[in-house]
Amino acid sequence: MSALSVTANDRIVDGGNNPPAFDAHKANIDDLRDEAKVWLDGKAVTSAEEAEALNNLLDLARTAGKAADDQRSIEKKPHLDAGKAVDKQWKPLIDGAEVIANLCKKVLTPWNIAEAARKAEVARQAQAAADEEKRLALQAERSAATIEDAEQADQLESSAKQATRIAKTAAKEASTGLGLRTVYRAEITDFAAAARFFWQPHHHRFEELVFQIANEQARIVKADMPGIKVIAEQKAF
Repeated sequence: MSALSVTANDRIVDGGNNPPAFDAHKANIDDLRDEAKVWLDGKAVTSAEEAEALNNLLDLARTAGKAADDQRSIEKKPHLDAGKAVDKQWKPLIDGAEVIANLCKKVLTPWNIAEAARKAEVARQAQAAADEEKRLALQAERSAATIEDAEQADQLESSAKQATRIAKTAAKEASTGLGLRTVYRAEITDFAAAARFFWQPHHHRFEELVFQIANEQARIVKADMPGIKVIAEQKAF
């Protein structure tokens, strides 16, 4: 089999049958794929002629891929420009609203925190009062020996129920509509201890990170490092 032609598909040349750009590039790459099926059949390269043909195919594939990518960029640019124009018009408005909202939240936060503390104290006092009302009602019920005692116990029980309703309302007000949300952040005080703690459940993430750093450093130092063997490989380019 002879080596591939050094020229690409002439259908991608301006005026070459005047096909749509995508169709032309697709036809060119499809032709290369058909040719590649012949040469890339799983067998090793055994001659200079085969190596020359594959190098030629490699160049053509690179050229075809770059030409298709360039055309993609050309066709995509008007859409990107249109999107940028929309963003340019709307983003200042959105950013302006966000600045106002963030400043409002910043100014309101101390007040909201103080209000949350006040409502929590009201709820605490209401619950304490309800608990005391329940205690008195139970005590009266247990010690009642006359009609008057029983009537008084009933009144205390009604009062305890009312106090419980008030406490529940206060508790709800203390936990909703505060304009606050709880967020959590970590402050590492012992990195080694934290790493040991997270190693077992998340060791795969550690391994991925270490592997990424090791590959970055291998390209820089080109020599073995503690726990790392740097392997030099030859690859076609």
